[in-house]
Amino acid sequence: NFDRYKASRMVMDCLFVFDDHSITRMAVAICSILAAKISTVQTTWLGTKRNMVKLLQIVKQKADAKTVDITLKFTLSALWNLTDESPATCSIFLNECGLDLFIDILETFKDEATLQTKVLGLINNIAEVQSLRDTLMREDFIEHCRNLLFNKQIEVSYFAAGIVAHLLHEGPEMWKLSEEKRSELRYALHKSISGWQNPEGEMVAYRSFSPFFPLLTCYLIGEVQLWSVWAIHHVCSKNPSKYCPMLVEEGGMDILEDIITKSVSPSVHSDVLELAKKVLFIVSQNANNTNTTSSV
Repeated sequence: NFDRYKASRMVMDCLFVFDDHSITRMAVAICSILAAKISTVQTTWLGTKRNMVKLLQIVKQKADAKTVDITLKFTLSALWNLTDESPATCSIFLNECGLDLFIDILETFKDEATLQTKVLGLINNIAEVQSLRDTLMREDFIEHCRNLLFNKQIEVSYFAAGIVAHLLHEGPEMWKLSEEKRSELRYALHKSISGWQNPEGEMVAYRSFSPFFPLLTCYLIGEVQLWSVWAIHHVCSKNPSKYCPMLVEEGGMDILEDIITKSVSPSVHSDVLELAKKVLFIVSQNANNTNTTSSV
């Protein structure tokens, strides 16, 4: 059997042994692919301070040189995958000034949607960690997110919205900026999501729906609920065979059914209710298709 974790570790070690552009490019490319295919426990083992610092150094070199190439893109992907559902690795990223570096990338490469998507995707991983959210409560970063909510590339807008949703979920008592800024973000978040069209392809992959459930039950902030149910609907509609069983197994159906039960309450936005019903229909349809296939 091919040991993906062992291979990832060996490839990462190459970055410390060889000082060669070609080897660096191949190493980060392989690492970015394998990091998405190992367990979250293994990504935490791989996302050590030593390895994270090395990857951030590569990003900084490219950012300082204002160079957009395949090495930068693969390195950002590797960092994104290593922080996925790994609070320890997210903490290392923040402690090594990764947020400042990533804000620099957003400012330097304003027209590079691919880079913006990877940067915001990683910061989404941080925003999922409740104890780390206060580090994102920065005026400069929040302003970038607000502007990127209306990016013409839905991937960029989607991840900017995810960060905003997680930060708004903390509630007014945890909000560090002005109440006016909070109100503006709520309005902008809803306006942004309302303008999205479900893209033809699957634009994101998730290991679990568990980070979405606290947002899904956030009845006091409908915009937060809306982003969460939109995200669940997107992946379930694009890849039902993977995500419908996952949603059932993790208890997401109960939450969605509870939303529909509470639909008579003014606290449930009509957009949230509509998407929740669509998800339930997709899951039901997938179950029927699965039963039909298995009985043939």
